[in-house]
Amino acid sequence: MDTGNPTVQTRPGPSVTITASDPTIVDTLAYPISPDYVQSWTPVRALCELIANALDEDPAARVSWADGVLTIADDGPGIPEEGLILGYSTKTEQQIGQFGEGKKLAALVLARSPEVGAVRCETVGYGFIPTVERRRLLGGQIPSRSAQGAEVLVYNLYRADRARGTVITVACARALAQEAIGRFRALAEPGYRPPVTPGLCVLDGEPGRVWIGGVLVSVVDGLRASYDLPLTDKALQNRDRTVIEAGALRDAVRAILAGSQDQQIIDRFAGHVLAGGKLREPEQFFGQVTAPRARAAWRTWALTHLPAQTYYTTTGNEQAALDLVDLGYTEVTAQGLGHYEQRAVMELLGVEVARARQNRHYDRTRGKTTWIPEKSVTPAERAMLADARRLVRSAIGPFALDRVRVYSDSEEQPCAQGFYNPRTGDVAIHRLALADRHEALLTLLHEAAHRVGHRGGGRWIQIPDYHDRTRGFEHLLSDFAALLLGYLADGSALPDPADLPEPAPTKRRRAAAADDPAVPASRRELAHLLLDQLPHALTAGGIATEKDLVASTAVHPDYWRTLTHPKTAGHRQQRGGRAWDYDKVALLAEAARVHPPVVWLGYHLCEGAIHGRNRQNWGKPGPWAKKMREAMARACADLQTLGGTYADQIPALQALASGTTPAPTGEDSWQAPARALIALERQRLNLDTAHP
Repeated sequence: MDTGNPTVQTRPGPSVTITASDPTIVDTLAYPISPDYVQSWTPVRALCELIANALDEDPAARVSWADGVLTIADDGPGIPEEGLILGYSTKTEQQIGQFGEGKKLAALVLARSPEVGAVRCETVGYGFIPTVERRRLLGGQIPSRSAQGAEVLVYNLYRADRARGTVITVACARALAQEAIGRFRALAEPGYRPPVTPGLCVLDGEPGRVWIGGVLVSVVDGLRASYDLPLTDKALQNRDRTVIEAGALRDAVRAILAGSQDQQIIDRFAGHVLAGGKLREPEQFFGQVTAPRARAAWRTWALTHLPAQTYYTTTGNEQAALDLVDLGYTEVTAQGLGHYEQRAVMELLGVEVARARQNRHYDRTRGKTTWIPEKSVTPAERAMLADARRLVRSAIGPFALDRVRVYSDSEEQPCAQGFYNPRTGDVAIHRLALADRHEALLTLLHEAAHRVGHRGGGRWIQIPDYHDRTRGFEHLLSDFAALLLGYLADGSALPDPADLPEPAPTKRRRAAAADDPAVPASRRELAHLLLDQLPHALTAGGIATEKDLVASTAVHPDYWRTLTHPKTAGHRQQRGGRAWDYDKVALLAEAARVHPPVVWLGYHLCEGAIHGRNRQNWGKPGPWAKKMREAMARACADLQTLGGTYADQIPALQALASGTTPAPTGEDSWQAPARALIALERQRLNLDTAHP
């Protein structure tokens, strides 16, 4: 059914005219009803039922009051014979009506009300005048417990020559008609359209009103706004359409508010709670704001309305709060909320709790390694390190070792001749190990096994147990030994390592993960794209630091850290380190002034033949997993919107996702579409030549 824009018309047209001023009654239809039935209904409620029926049949129905008569007219198909049967209904989810009783009960209420005069309905082919009679059935021959008899709603039927539509006239006071009309947003607001799921928050007018499909159902005291629920929620109301069950109303209101990105709505509630105001249960929604763009909208409000450095306190953090005050921080409070809701709203706004810093082992030992500066390494030590590093990379692969640093003492690993740092991917070797070729090779090969187990590369995939004295690490060392024995048995020379060119000199500090040869080329190039673009994004956005830029999106910092410090393909962490959600990646990309599909594809294309598959099937032919194909389709749709050379990469991407183009693990050539998109972004942003 068409759900266009109903309008109020005060000028009756030809279809509004009742054709018979004094009709001849040709038949009657009687409904015996208890005198106590629908006593809670008011004449206004009855008029609303008749207006709702007209709007269901014709969204352009006309409702007007003149000369003591309310006229409700529509150009619908009329009321068929079935429409006179109690309980018969053909209403859909997109219509206001529901039970097939409204018109009959409205006629009963209006006919029995002393506030209302004559009621008449004329439709296609016939008309009727409802009246109410009090009488005993069968002349009182039927035994009665109350002896009060029944009310009988009588439709006095007459013939009419109307060919289209229905016209109902009700003699009533102007105030009664205006109150009924005022309950319909469609009549009071030109251009109104019923809201879609989950509904609409209305800030204008008196708060607390609750509509369903634009029809006022109830008024709830204490709410900060009004709400219009979609017609699909009409089952939430009672049969009288006067009450919505409290739990259902709470869920509906929270769904509306939690998904809103409207800055005016956020200002209404954030300003209220930060001023110490309380909220009724339906509007305590802060913990349900989970959509990335809705959360980003809250951060946008916070950046505009809150000081740069803020905090809030909870029980036991008073000393930490005093320290923050000394540092110039401003306290933000929400005293009208409970602990859970206060924490949720502060998280939305990016306000952190005052917290005493704990001195963990990592904090005590971090940076407690005494590194040997490059210029202090002797020529003999430098030659030994270069030779040992070359041999390991030749035997295992260029991904086995990246940066190797020399140290003389360390509290991080006090009992080792070397160690691997999983945070940076670096390998460290003790200066004493460089005095002996055997010791140097032993140490670097051992640490290379840690690194390859953690990051993967070539024929090896990541393993969770890459630490000392674990089965996975021991198996990897055995695999290395078998590989070396194979070279020895064949009597062949070690292959030359396919070293990547060293990075060109740059003022930017070296990003170890972005330069790690074990990381897929597309991820390395994406990391350099984002890091090179970062200063320009900060300047364009008027943002001071990288941390502030990430905070402005309300996306967890792990996402940005993952994109700029990438992991090897197939790497999995128990917490964080994935950056999978497209919307969250898009928010970070937009903050950096980079096209979102380029960022998502640049990081995730290399996972295509891995994601959602068992390890034994990684890189095997065939269509990619459904979740990956769906995300790829979204990225391709965004590329199509960008058009031009961006859209030219879509066929190649679709061929990969469908399995037409092979995507074996251990090599990067099939990632060319993502690398091409990254190159296009560097060109668009006028950045330096792409990093190798």
